[in-house]
Amino acid sequence: MTGQDGTSPQAPAPYVGGRVSRIDGPAKVRGEAKFTADFSPADLHPSGLGAPSLVHALMVTATIASGRISGTDQAAARAVPGVLDILTHETPGLKLSAVEGYPKGPAGTSFLPLQDAGVKFRGQPVALILAESLEAAKYAAMLLKIEYAAQPFRGTLAQARDGEPLLGRETPEDLQHSRGDVQQGLNDADTRFGAKYETPVHHHNPMEMHAVTAQWEEGAEGKPKVTLHEPTQWMQSSQGTLAKVLGLEPDDVHVLSPYVGGGFGSKATTWPHLLMAVLAARHLNRPVKLVLTRAQMFAAVGYRAATSTEYQVGLDVQGRLSAMSLKAETQTGPVDQFPEQVGTVPKMLYANPNMEFTHDLIRTHAGPNIMMRAPGEASGGFGLEVLMDELAEAAGLDPLEFRRVNHAPSGQDPESGLPYSSKHLLECYERGAAAFGWERRSRQPGSMRDGHTLIGWGMASAVYPVYSSPATARARMKQGGQVVIEAGSHDIGTGTYSVLAQIAADALGVRLEQVTVKLGDSRLPKNGYSGGSRTAGSVGSAVLAASMALRQELLAAALADPSSPLAGATTDEIQARDGGLYRSGSDQGEPYGTVLARMGKTEHEAYREVIPNEGTPEDLEKLLKGEDGSVEAIAKEHARYSWGAVFAEVRVDPDFMTPRVSRMVGVYDIGQVLNAKTAESQLIGGMIWGVGMALHEETQVDPATGLVLNSNLADYHLPVNADLHQVQAITLAHPDFLVSLLGARGAGEIGIVGTAAAVANAIYHATGKRVRETPITLDKLMG
Repeated sequence: MTGQDGTSPQAPAPYVGGRVSRIDGPAKVRGEAKFTADFSPADLHPSGLGAPSLVHALMVTATIASGRISGTDQAAARAVPGVLDILTHETPGLKLSAVEGYPKGPAGTSFLPLQDAGVKFRGQPVALILAESLEAAKYAAMLLKIEYAAQPFRGTLAQARDGEPLLGRETPEDLQHSRGDVQQGLNDADTRFGAKYETPVHHHNPMEMHAVTAQWEEGAEGKPKVTLHEPTQWMQSSQGTLAKVLGLEPDDVHVLSPYVGGGFGSKATTWPHLLMAVLAARHLNRPVKLVLTRAQMFAAVGYRAATSTEYQVGLDVQGRLSAMSLKAETQTGPVDQFPEQVGTVPKMLYANPNMEFTHDLIRTHAGPNIMMRAPGEASGGFGLEVLMDELAEAAGLDPLEFRRVNHAPSGQDPESGLPYSSKHLLECYERGAAAFGWERRSRQPGSMRDGHTLIGWGMASAVYPVYSSPATARARMKQGGQVVIEAGSHDIGTGTYSVLAQIAADALGVRLEQVTVKLGDSRLPKNGYSGGSRTAGSVGSAVLAASMALRQELLAAALADPSSPLAGATTDEIQARDGGLYRSGSDQGEPYGTVLARMGKTEHEAYREVIPNEGTPEDLEKLLKGEDGSVEAIAKEHARYSWGAVFAEVRVDPDFMTPRVSRMVGVYDIGQVLNAKTAESQLIGGMIWGVGMALHEETQVDPATGLVLNSNLADYHLPVNADLHQVQAITLAHPDFLVSLLGARGAGEIGIVGTAAAVANAIYHATGKRVRETPITLDKLMG
């Protein structure tokens, strides 16, 4: 028997784990992929008839960091041809109900725009210009006059920590950690060392701006409903926030987000501009498009908070950690509370019997902060891994050997006491050192040169926790052998479309081009937010379960039909391959389309839910056989992390002290790699970002006004090709079925962890100058 394409059936090479090009890539390259700002009302009216004209909105933000609006003069702005209205706190009908900010609630902040005259933080939205054209809105914004009564502010962590505490200091109990007897451990230590490390505010700056297109319509029984096009990492955040503030049912909020041009955490929650666009669309009864400017994104959609971590550490005579005290201070906004959890890595990465961690949150007028790629781990990992380099020198050990000496065995996580689900950090060290050539490193700082240029080699450990969410998916087989996968998840640039297609193609034995993946629609099966490197493992497991259930249901129909060539066979004798079901080692079988035809169907679908659990063999087998629609969660019995080691080479001109990263090697233990091409891209992207963290990135704030000075991509420095040469990411082959049905743990965030420290350690090795804060700029090296 031949397959649907006329060829003899044979098992295709599996897609999962291969280097598969992104299936959404051609549409993006050709400009066919529509992002939020590309949508218009006509897209909701396929015929083009009856589509209302679009209103363009422009947000106006406060020019003070704290105070009140004392008056407005709108006359000149309203006189601009094409201006329809200007929404301010004085506009009637804009009342919103309270909503909680993340992580307790769905919104990025509980702050509600246009509710009163108060200004609580820099860049706060205070007005919305509505016009027939964007040009008219921009001109009107220039003419709008807003007067303020400014009040004292604290624009930075340093201002709030060192000056009068206007907004206060908090020490949340759930952030603190203690084990053993730190003071006794320090007293008994053979060597004691202390240092403080600092990181500044960073901003996400995804390529795609934050944007919203909002349109109200009449739904069932005359109930209002709103349709949103929004670049989001979490569609349920938009639904939940708007349901709370507007008194809607979540299902009356339809969110469409087929493509997201990067988010890095800033698009994981909703922000005030979404509420303003939705209010404006209701106010005018017309669709409204609002696209933030790059400068506005420095104030309106969160940031990575500045951090300060101060260590006191004791070592025994063999160079092993005997005690560690860590006092952390990080900033947060004037409302809500999102901690930059810098203690996550120090609490668990190394064997240490005595640990005391205190974490203070200091409120500022910088606005609400939020998660940013590896929140807490990136900034906390910098201080810890530079500290480990300094401790290695104090102990007289090579930095890599020092980390081996202090390696926490896989039998017990120092923080929780649980065994690790899987841990191959020592192999990361070994593979990375071999690929980098670490054995050729000289011990003495400043002793390696290439001609006149100083050469420095540094390294660091990397770790990132495993997060998972309940996930759902639907798999549908059509008569012609086409497969449709539906999941209300997101592709934020990480390759989700491709990975889910690979999983379904392998499970059903079809070609990749036969699989269509539908994402980015809140009416598809519900899923959690795309953050914390959880999407591949969580949603991928649901797609695997749904695909296997679909396969098993079609197989059951074939086995039960006497006219099928598979009649009389057992389940274990059948393979899914070449677009159908066939006996193992034989061409006896039939395409899926034939099975459907005998069932009297043109298509058949299966829906599955996967609740995160420990992945027992019984649960896994039950899901893969399609015998149950869900698996109940059970108690977590393992500490679940991904691991890595990163090695960096820098070249420093000794006359000008200009560092350049010439070579990097990262080795990562991330479980099963689902797509080697996209995983490598994610890891390399994280490593490059780590170089930016080490040498370039810093949000600069004017101490006189509290406003951001470098709110553009010309002055907010990012690494470019000339700043970095060779970058290599290596992955280990150790699936971890205790974290997901696929054995995958995710590659999105671990690449940035430890990288900045590896660069800082390499700079010290090249120059002998130890810098304990980022970015490492020329003034710090020449001083």
